[in-house]
Amino acid sequence: MPVEIDVAQRLATIADATLKIVAAEGIDGVTIRAVAKRIGGSTTLVTNYLPTREALLRNAMEHAFQGWAEEVEGTVAGSAAAERLAVAARWACSTTEEDRVLRRLFMEILGRAEAGSEALEVLKEDSRQSRDWLAGAARDAGAPDAAFASDVLHLLLRGFYISSLEDPGHWTTERVLPLVERLIGLLTAPQRS
Repeated sequence: MPVEIDVAQRLATIADATLKIVAAEGIDGVTIRAVAKRIGGSTTLVTNYLPTREALLRNAMEHAFQGWAEEVEGTVAGSAAAERLAVAARWACSTTEEDRVLRRLFMEILGRAEAGSEALEVLKEDSRQSRDWLAGAARDAGAPDAAFASDVLHLLLRGFYISSLEDPGHWTTERVLPLVERLIGLLTAPQRS
């Protein structure tokens, strides 16, 4: 009888291995052979699910984005609708070692990707979903122009991701969070006539 494989778990295992390679060696270290070695199997153990290096990178990012989505939803759960934007922004300004690895991966993909690449498309979709989520949270927070608030916050947070790589000692959560909170206050304040 064939062994049943949990495909979602296998893809998660491959994603974790891919991200560990990125952490240790950068994006250039990611190969099918390296991922297979890290999970203790043959290359077919990887290629049965993800046949190309590009697919490995896409899978790692999709896995990370899914984890982030679950984490932010858990973080805002129980918050009043009007507070979701501020709570989510506080979460987005935090930086763990895993966040640094993912930010490095994103920057390398953006710098190298050709139009239409799988990995670039995943980043673009995440960007769209992030802006949509921020717009909904901005509306709930009473922003007079939720679309504008969403765009500004999205640009600020993505800029923070880059800055936290360029100068991690300067662009810390403690430094950025008050800026983000002040900006949210400005973007959600009622407009004066």
